[in-house]
Amino acid sequence: MNFLHHTRRGFTIVELLVVVGIIALLLALLLVGFRKAKLMARVAGCLSNQRQIALSQASYATDNGGALASPRTSFSGGTTAFTLTNPCGSFSFIVNNGNSSNESYHSWTASYGASVVGGTEKEYKVNSTDVNAKALSGGRLFSYIGSVPVYRSPLDPTDRIRSYSLNAFVGVTVPTDAAGYGQTWQGWFCSQGVTPREWVTTHIKHIRSPSQTLMSIVEDDSDGFNFNNEGWVIDPRPPLGSLAPAGAPNPAAWANSGGWQGWIDWPAFWAPSNITYSYVDGSTESYSLQNTNLVSLIQGPPGTGYGHNYPQPADNAATGLWRRDWMHFRDRLLPGVIPPMIPRYQE
Repeated sequence: MNFLHHTRRGFTIVELLVVVGIIALLLALLLVGFRKAKLMARVAGCLSNQRQIALSQASYATDNGGALASPRTSFSGGTTAFTLTNPCGSFSFIVNNGNSSNESYHSWTASYGASVVGGTEKEYKVNSTDVNAKALSGGRLFSYIGSVPVYRSPLDPTDRIRSYSLNAFVGVTVPTDAAGYGQTWQGWFCSQGVTPREWVTTHIKHIRSPSQTLMSIVEDDSDGFNFNNEGWVIDPRPPLGSLAPAGAPNPAAWANSGGWQGWIDWPAFWAPSNITYSYVDGSTESYSLQNTNLVSLIQGPPGTGYGHNYPQPADNAATGLWRRDWMHFRDRLLPGVIPPMIPRYQE
C-alpha cells in the first residue's frame, strides 16, 4: 500500500528578508507621506490665517472710509511731522495723526515697544496656561480678526502668540510710518521718477495692484524681543555697482542707492519651501526659497548669523542665485510704485 506523504515547506531566510524589506519600505513611504501631509495641513492653516488677516483689513477699510490700519505695532513717541526735500520736490508728512503720545492710534496690534517684554501687554506665552493677549486685543484689527489663535502660524515653533507682520509699505504715509527709511530712500526713488508722495497708502484706493501687493507675511524677528517689531520691510533699492544684477536697466541711475541694506527683515524660515504670505485682495501664496544657504547666513546655526540688514552677495556661478529670493519679495512690496528691475531674476 502506498501512502501519500505531504511535505510542509516553510519560508526561507531570503524570502523572509524580502518580505520584511517590503514592509519596511511601505512603512517608510507611509511615514514620509504622513509627514508631508502634516506639513501641508500646517501650511494650509497658515494660509487660512493670513487670508483672514487680509480680509480683516478690507473690512476695516470698509468701515473707516477706505482707511487701512497701520502695519506698526506701536508708535512709541517718534517723529510725527517731517519734510522730505529732494530734486523731485518738497513733501511734508504727518504720521500717527500728529500725536506722539497716542501709541494705539491706527496700529494693527498694540505691542508698545520694549514695554511688551515683561510688562502687562505680553505677546508671548508665559507658560502653558497663562497667555496675556492684550497686545493683540488692543489692536485695530482684533475685532475683525476675532480670535487670538489666528495671529499664530501652525508652522511657528516659538512660544509667541503672533507669527505675522504686515507689509511696511501698506497703510502708511511713508514706509513703516517713520521718517528714517523715507529720508534714506528718497534720492533713489526720485532718480527713477517716483516722488515720496507716491508712497502714501493710507487708504485702499491708493493700492495700485491689490492682487500683487503683499499684505501679511510670516516673520521671525530675532532681535531679542518676543514679538515681531513693526512692519515687515526690505530695502527696495537696487544694490550699487558690482553688486548689481547684470543686465538690469539704467545702472547709471543707481548712484543714489549706496548703503544698500538688502534684507532689513526676512521671512520666517520655519519651512523654507513653504514661506507663506497674503495679498491685499485676500489671496494667499506659498513660496519656496530658491537659495537655502540664505537661512544659515542670516540665522547662523549653530552661531550668530548676519541678522538684519544683510546685504547678500550678487548672483554668480560661485555664490548661486542669491538675488532671486530678495527680488521675489521686492516685486511684491508696492508694485506700480517701486520701479521694476529687468530682468527680474538671474538664471
